Amino acid sequence: MGIKKTLGLGVASAALGLSLIGGGTFAYFSDTAQSTATFAAGTLDLNSDPSVIVDLKDLKPGDTIKRDFKLKNDGTLDIGSILLKTATSINDVGGNNGANDLAKSIKVKFLVNKDKSGILPGSEEKVVWETTLADLKTQTPDLVKNTGLDAIWGTSEASGIKAGTNDSFTVQFEFVDNGQEQNYFQKDSLTLTWDFVGKQTAGSAK
Repeated sequence: MGIKKTLGLGVASAALGLSLIGGGTFAYFSDTAQSTATFAAGTLDLNSDPSVIVDLKDLKPGDTIKRDFKLKNDGTLDIGSILLKTATSINDVGGNNGANDLAKSIKVKFLVNKDKSGILPGSEEKVVWETTLADLKTQTPDLVKNTGLDAIWGTSEASGIKAGTNDSFTVQFEFVDNGQEQNYFQKDSLTLTWDFVGKQTAGSAK
């Protein structure tokens, strides 16, 4: 090999060596640890029994009728409150109701909550709150709140419904007799829809 070629390879090798040194090569030991966390959301699962809330037929002014309801928490989280939302639809068969609202003539009486209070014999009929269907549409009462008005005897249950338990309450409907002729309501019907909206309890440190 000629001296020029030999010198050229030497320069090239030197250049390559400088390149490797300039880039830096380091050997080291390493280890990696990984932490994995899983965040699983619980469930709010509210069911009502009966699912058909109210079926009131052939009522006349002055009639009353009671209905029992059971709200069940089938979820894994406690329910802090259950808000009642009300909607009504009226079928004015004769078209003669005018300013007379059938929803204003249906009074709703919430009786003592059996799960929120101790019950003395005969006290099951105690009315803790009442309103009309017309007014109830503008309100969202908490059906499972222990207001203190429910407490009659013994130790009362806390507000809300714990996971895997249920709450029972009774409602009395009254077709109000206003002491005057109410023939304009004959053959009319009212469809009542109740939505029970369950909400979680406040967040807490885990």
